[in-house]
Amino acid sequence: MRIIRHAPTLILCACLFTVPGLAQATEPALTADMAVAQAWAHSPELSADREEITGLEQAAGHLPLLANPVLELEGTTGSLTGSPDERSVGIALSQELPLAAIASRRKAVIRAEAEAARLQLEARKRSLADQVRRAWGAAALASQRLELLRNQTMLAETLLVIARERFAAGDLPEFEVQLADLDRQRQLLRQAEQQAELIRAQRQLALLMGLADGQPLPPLAPLAMPQQPLPSDEHLLSDGLAHHPDLALRRQEQQRDEAALALVRAEAIPSLTVGLAYRNERSSQNSYQLNGGLLTPGTERTTDHILGLKLSIPLPLFSRNQAEISKVHGLANASRHRVESARRAAAAELRDLLAHYRLALTALELHRTTLGPVGRENLQIQQEAFKQGEVGMQTVLDEKRRFTEQQESELNAIKTAYDSYSRLQSLLDTHTTERGKP
Repeated sequence: MRIIRHAPTLILCACLFTVPGLAQATEPALTADMAVAQAWAHSPELSADREEITGLEQAAGHLPLLANPVLELEGTTGSLTGSPDERSVGIALSQELPLAAIASRRKAVIRAEAEAARLQLEARKRSLADQVRRAWGAAALASQRLELLRNQTMLAETLLVIARERFAAGDLPEFEVQLADLDRQRQLLRQAEQQAELIRAQRQLALLMGLADGQPLPPLAPLAMPQQPLPSDEHLLSDGLAHHPDLALRRQEQQRDEAALALVRAEAIPSLTVGLAYRNERSSQNSYQLNGGLLTPGTERTTDHILGLKLSIPLPLFSRNQAEISKVHGLANASRHRVESARRAAAAELRDLLAHYRLALTALELHRTTLGPVGRENLQIQQEAFKQGEVGMQTVLDEKRRFTEQQESELNAIKTAYDSYSRLQSLLDTHTTERGKP
């Protein structure tokens, strides 16, 4: 007996049994760029970095050129030591004058620190954007994989219905019905597991976007691979090394350490201190006056006004700031080595990403043009043969398993290509930092 009434259903399932394509969403869909913008707006780490940069920039603007002058007031009296007529009052003002451009070098160090903090902020923004794009892609792929499993479950249920009808007609042994039922149960289990995986991926995306607990995630836009071709590898490498966030940060740290070295060398030069003082002294002394031919003792009181100028400079005999110079000189040399190490690591990372991206695109093209259509056609042939009673259930399930593996490989190729492109975008994007803002 041949069962043919399920042919339209089988053909429909075979057509649905493919990686879901791009569907038009009826609700406003959340794109990867929208998710990145929301994550930037709600990230507390980025807000903390912006506050730090603002403080450094304000510090550079408020840094004075000279140290504060020193005002000295002095008063003395001899009342407590038996000399009540002895007393003095003095006032002095001193100013330290550096003989090297210390203030400008300090400003250069603070500005270098502010620029390093700005580059650190940009690197964190790029890293966060990459995380959000990957999380968004993982959630979108999880949704596609769930739709794929639902189609597989529909096909498994259809095969089970046909198997039961053929068994009832005596055209199929019972163990093949059990195989079909077992396959359906496995599909239902995989579908439930994928549903949990989709919820986990959506929760991770919502966490990165800064959504409140319990706030629903908007529907995701369909995952679409970028259409614009990449330039040559040489151009990408040169562009990537020019804008790689880690390498740019290492270069700025080198400039900061070199500015710090210039500062400590300037601080080794002694500063001149200029002082201006005024002193009022009152005193008395014994004196004798001629009065009627007799000398009579008396007291002569005097008041003196004294104005003085004082210059002082430390003598660098024991310390010329050698310890600090040696320490900062070591940091500057270490920064040069770190720049070279970061350049090599950046070049290797870019080459690996380009290789993975191009390989994933090649694999994806092979799946979509050859492996996918051939696997789909083979499955339809086996379904038709099973419908005609020419093959058993195990043959159809084996072909279904091979087609499922091909579709899983296609989804993995999509994920690899998307993740690689996202990372490349984060390394090559020169417009991550908001213009005019830290």
